[in-house]
Amino acid sequence: MSAIAAPNRPQTTPSPRRQPSVHTRSASAAAAPQLANVARDNFEQSNVAQQPSSSRHRDAPARSDSTRYNSQEMHTSSSNGTHAAAASGTNVRRRTTIDATTGHWDLGKTIGAGSMGKVKLARNKETGEQVAVKIVPRQSTDEHRNAQDRERADHSKEVRTAREAAIVTLVDHPYICGMRDVVRTNYHWYMLFEYVNGGQMLDYIISHGRLKEKQARKFGRQIASALDYCHRNSIVHRDLKIENILISKTGDIKIIDFGLSNTFSPKGLLKTFCGSLYFAAPELLQAKAYTGPEVDVWSFGIVLYVLVCGKVPFDDQSMPQLHAKIKKGAVEYPPWLSAECKNLIARMLVTDPSQRASLAE
Repeated sequence: MSAIAAPNRPQTTPSPRRQPSVHTRSASAAAAPQLANVARDNFEQSNVAQQPSSSRHRDAPARSDSTRYNSQEMHTSSSNGTHAAAASGTNVRRRTTIDATTGHWDLGKTIGAGSMGKVKLARNKETGEQVAVKIVPRQSTDEHRNAQDRERADHSKEVRTAREAAIVTLVDHPYICGMRDVVRTNYHWYMLFEYVNGGQMLDYIISHGRLKEKQARKFGRQIASALDYCHRNSIVHRDLKIENILISKTGDIKIIDFGLSNTFSPKGLLKTFCGSLYFAAPELLQAKAYTGPEVDVWSFGIVLYVLVCGKVPFDDQSMPQLHAKIKKGAVEYPPWLSAECKNLIARMLVTDPSQRASLAE
């Protein structure tokens, strides 16, 4: 991958923290439980094209809280024990500190958990700086039918985590969480991100309702800037969703979680049908190969709809029906949306990826 050019940074003049402006009409309040249910059920899937079960309600891993990332060289350290011992189920002593190229860090409380691991707060022993540490076990914790299945799962997880670390090490953009450091031991990956404590966009909308279009426009421009930066540098996120957007203390957004990201080529096609169902493009559900940016544009359209409507455009108690609705792509727009906003979202939520708007448009 070619080196990524540093973007133009926004003005650094400190500004007071401002909470997003919202509508408080009853429609938004009624949508809050629905959006909360989406958050519960909208767990990341490695294959969204698989045959859906009859009900969407099943135990899902908790959402991960998070982070910010900045570029530093990958650091590998040795740890107690061996890979073989970990694979055989030997207990590993719980780590309380991390020694990295950026310093010595004390691990604190758990602030989030997900399908890949957990997130803990950490403090630099010398400077007192706080970071969020994403801790990913290198061995699969799932049940497997045999040793070969476990080995394949471990290999897939290792490749995915290494790819995430490599990509976010290169990323440098004001609205994308950039990596501070990464440490790999015999048992775990420790990815250190700058701690963003302004809160999750999802939680804010669930609590307060939909955003005013003016505020949503600001966030939309920031998301577009971040995605355009990724696509210009041949990176596709593949898991853009409301849960993966944080609000910084300055009132700007930070996109997190590049765990499903990959590089792409305009002349090639990707064939991994991954993502989170409510935000996944129809072609992913249909197991159709894709270039990359077009699936991010669809997810971006869903995110914009959630921002201005306080709910997702496609929902159903039945998983097969939910799949069918997404593939059909028929969106109902509330009467309070402006024509400009409707047209923008409609151009992004086109089921035919060849006709879908691009970020350049």
